[in-house]
Amino acid sequence: MSHSSTNSLSKRPQTESRLRGTAPRQTQRAGRRRGVSVWRAYRWWLVGLTLVVIGAIVGLFLLLGHQSTANPTSSRSATDPQVLNDLALISDSQFSKVGTGNLSSPLRVIADRPMLRGPTGKPEFFYWGAEFCPYCAAERWPVVVALSRFGSFSKLPETTSSDTDAYPNTATFTFHGSVYQSNYLDFAPVELEDREGHPLEGPTVEEQQIIGSLNPDGSIPFLDIANLYLVRGQSYDPGILTGLSQRDIALQLTDPSTPVAKNILGVANYLTAAICVATADQPASVCNTSYIQFIQRQLPRSPYAPTPTPTPSASLPSALPTTALGLIMLLPTVRRPQRDVRRHTSQYQARKKC
Repeated sequence: MSHSSTNSLSKRPQTESRLRGTAPRQTQRAGRRRGVSVWRAYRWWLVGLTLVVIGAIVGLFLLLGHQSTANPTSSRSATDPQVLNDLALISDSQFSKVGTGNLSSPLRVIADRPMLRGPTGKPEFFYWGAEFCPYCAAERWPVVVALSRFGSFSKLPETTSSDTDAYPNTATFTFHGSVYQSNYLDFAPVELEDREGHPLEGPTVEEQQIIGSLNPDGSIPFLDIANLYLVRGQSYDPGILTGLSQRDIALQLTDPSTPVAKNILGVANYLTAAICVATADQPASVCNTSYIQFIQRQLPRSPYAPTPTPTPSASLPSALPTTALGLIMLLPTVRRPQRDVRRHTSQYQARKKC
């Protein structure tokens, strides 16, 4: 064997060994390059996914914010049926015991315009307020009580006033979404904003004219009772409702001795008297009670107020007989009380002599 062949044989293992040593290093480098490229791809995929999630969250918040602004209902719920039941249980004797509640009349007469009538031709009771307003929250209680004597609410949600205003979270109702039926008057409520200040309702052209002429500074609450009487601002101190739930207030209304009952029922009696002027004292079961008639006599009247419907006397027959026989039959009825009076008088005089 020649020397050159020996050298070639001796070099081959070295070359093979170098190749064998180089292959793992090349494989490692290729693996590292693949790992780096995979990580870079994963990183960009992760960044993209994060951006998509953030965009979805932002979009969801914008959607929810738009929905809450367009149709805010979170501060409104159905009124507890027990509350409505307590209001229905307020008896005439309780109204009578409270009377005016020693409150000054919140009513101001409107004497320069014809009666306001609603879409059905009945006298209209117009309310202008907002859910955030604590004074409106307090005023709704006597409004609901008074209106319930002339009709009924089939739907009357509950809410509270703003938690950042005076008398925060005053328990009350809302007329937004309410439904009222009456044979004697139409009810037209407008709640401008919810308790967070989001817009709710706007007045009609006719209602805007009423506000512009009778309530030019836009005060709330504002009541217009058939263009005969108005109430502007609070009728009593909302502070008496502080810390009370809607259920607590309704329960106290059944006790005429409580400050809550004296204020709310007192204002309700004033409103009832004004409504009775507009309805010509109908229904008689409400309007002809002695305490409502007493309040009515204290109120100035608009020349446009309707003439009260005369109530037939219960002591006289509805139709007098015109025949001779009928007159003869009527005579004992007329004479008998006179004989009784003379007999009682003589007996009283006899006892005096003894």
